[in-house]
This record gives sequence, structure tokens and C-alpha cells, in this order.
Amino acid sequence: IGVARDLKAFLNFHEKANLNIQLPKVELPASSDETIKIKIEDTDGCPRYSGAVITGVKVQESPDWLKNRLRAIGLNPINNIVDITNYVMHETSNPLHAFDLKDVNGEIIVKRALEGEKIVTLDEVERELNQEDLMICNSTENMCIAGTFGGLHSGVKSNTTDIFLEAAYFNQVSVRKTAKRHGLNTDSSFRFERGVDPNAVKTALARAVYLLEEITGATLVESKDNYRNPLQDFNVSFNFQR
Repeated sequence: IGVARDLKAFLNFHEKANLNIQLPKVELPASSDETIKIKIEDTDGCPRYSGAVITGVKVQESPDWLKNRLRAIGLNPINNIVDITNYVMHETSNPLHAFDLKDVNGEIIVKRALEGEKIVTLDEVERELNQEDLMICNSTENMCIAGTFGGLHSGVKSNTTDIFLEAAYFNQVSVRKTAKRHGLNTDSSFRFERGVDPNAVKTALARAVYLLEEITGATLVESKDNYRNPLQDFNVSFNFQR
């Protein structure tokens, strides 16, 4: 989509092409259910956090069209949940993360780690945390290093049936420092370090939910968007004569 926007700007300006982009039509219906509570303790590190509760998921291989599109950009298909989050990340530039709903235990808390706390990440490495590391937690433990790397125990497993899907905007400086401190360079941190579009967070979530419903037969139970202090757009001055 980013490449399409770039081409549209160039061709419309230089060649008067009058092009429009046909984006996937997706919408996230509002919901009043209270399956999950989202609490952001550090709004500087995480100005926006969106999520969706999805039930009836069947973890299996992705359809051929999805596997082929991922292979075409050098990614190895893993399972339908991970593949969909990767596909949407590359399509929209907004990273996503899926948790097993059982491990969330009814509450998401976004906060800084306590000095010396530990987490076992998806690569099965135990990492000691710093008080500047932003974490995604449930009420009792750390589940994920925000915007950088998922935890081993809270991720999607082969027997997962219900998930909590995260889409967020994390502060780019915070993610960059954490990734450097832990020697991590993930697809997620690569994007957050450079600054994702805070206005596209909910769109990316809706797109992933749509694909999950289409491909896995899952059902959206609840969606939430915690964005109390919207970030202001940048004003950029241009001198057309120059």
C-alpha cells in the first residue's frame, strides 16, 4: 500500500494520471463486550493500543495463495495465524501480534518492566529486562516485549482456539533503545523504530480480523481501541518554486 501511495503521488503530479488506490474494504464493528480490559500505564511509550478477541480459530496451514505471496517476498509460511499477521504487516507496514487468549487472562497492561525481571522470548532465550523496556503484560506476568519480540509462553500454539490480536503504535525511540539493548532486530522492531502510521493501526487490525474470519472461520467477539490522546499530524511546508 505504501508503494501504491508513492506511485500515485508521482504519476498524478508528473503525468496527470488521476489515479486512485483501491484499498481492501474492511471495517471493525464496534462492540460493547467486556472480555478484555486494556490498561495503558505508559502513554508516552504507547499512545495507541487496539485489540480484538477472536474465537473459534483453527491453527493449520495457510491456503496456497497466502503461502505463495509470503514466499514471493522471502518469508517462510508457518501457520495461518502467523502468516496472516505477517501478510498484513507487509501490506500495511503495521506490525501485529497474536496472543493465546487463555494467557491474557482478561487483562492487557502496557507498562515498563521492573529492573531485573525476566522473560523467555519466542527464540527460547531468557532475557533480563531493564526498567526502560516497555512490556505487554497480563495481571501477573510479562507476555511480550512491546513492538520488539513476543514471549514464548503467551503466543499462539498448535492447540490455540481463541486469540487476542494486538495492533498498536509504540514510541519509536523506546523500541529502538530496547531492540538495541537486547541485540534484537525483528520485522516488528524494524518498522516501529522508523515510525509507523498511528492512523493506520485500526485499519491494519480490521484487515487482519477480516482475513482470520475468511481463512480460519473464526468469529470476532470484541474489539477495542485505546487512544486517549491522539497524535497530531505534522505540518510540512513546501516551496513549489524551489
